[in-house]
Amino acid sequence: MLKLQFKDQRQPPFWVVEKLYSIGSDADNHLVLPDEGIAPLQARLIATADKIFLKDNNSESGCFVNGQRITQKELLPGDEIQLGPVQLEVLDPGDDTHPGSHHPTDPWRLVASGSWLAGQSYVIPNEGSVVLGRSNQCDIVIPGTHLSRRHVELRVQGGSLRVKDLDSVNGTYLNDRPVTDALAHGGDQLRLDVYTFKVVSPVGDRQRTRVRATSTVNSAPPVRAPRVPTEDKPRRWKLRPTSPGNRQEPTYREQRQERWLWLVVLAAAALLIGAFYWL
Repeated sequence: MLKLQFKDQRQPPFWVVEKLYSIGSDADNHLVLPDEGIAPLQARLIATADKIFLKDNNSESGCFVNGQRITQKELLPGDEIQLGPVQLEVLDPGDDTHPGSHHPTDPWRLVASGSWLAGQSYVIPNEGSVVLGRSNQCDIVIPGTHLSRRHVELRVQGGSLRVKDLDSVNGTYLNDRPVTDALAHGGDQLRLDVYTFKVVSPVGDRQRTRVRATSTVNSAPPVRAPRVPTEDKPRRWKLRPTSPGNRQEPTYREQRQERWLWLVVLAAAALLIGAFYWL
């Protein structure tokens, strides 16, 4: 996921949770920029497994990252984006010095990662509990026939999210393991039958960001094993059995015996044919 902030502070920092996030002046975009010089569809944010790219949609004013015009570029914390007159900054979720980048009261969230709910985010308050199900009486209502009326209860408990199944018909799964009462952490996968959610916590996002940055930037180059010198000995070629130099040729005596054998066989065959004819 990505966290963006307007340079002019027109609104608080916001998370980008969708895999395909559209930006432009048209009202159908995820991020609507009504500024002059912004195309109806200016750009898209494309999320892969662990990277997010900004892709220009052939806009007239262009897309710039760190002052350089791009067609498509991976975004990293600290990058500055300019779309027409609008400037945004990519925040590091692990940097507490950024205003609004992380606050102890930031809520836990469930981000749908499959089915028709993909990209939708559901907030879990830090106090109290919420019930998720298909009943209109639930705190989080998902009108799916695969869910029970009251399917699961969620409550923030310390640095974890407590997941309690409410005797649902199709069950509750945490990281593909059935649970009745368990603790979830940031990055875990919560599945309610066919509906899958990613558990998001501010602490979990910060830790995963730092680990990824350390492994890709400060990691030592791979050490190659030393090359073992080969011995200075003549190579011994192994020939196939069908090569002339490797098969045993018959001697002259063996060839004569083979010819006489064939003559005897032919003579016997001629005698048998003649005897059959006269009979």
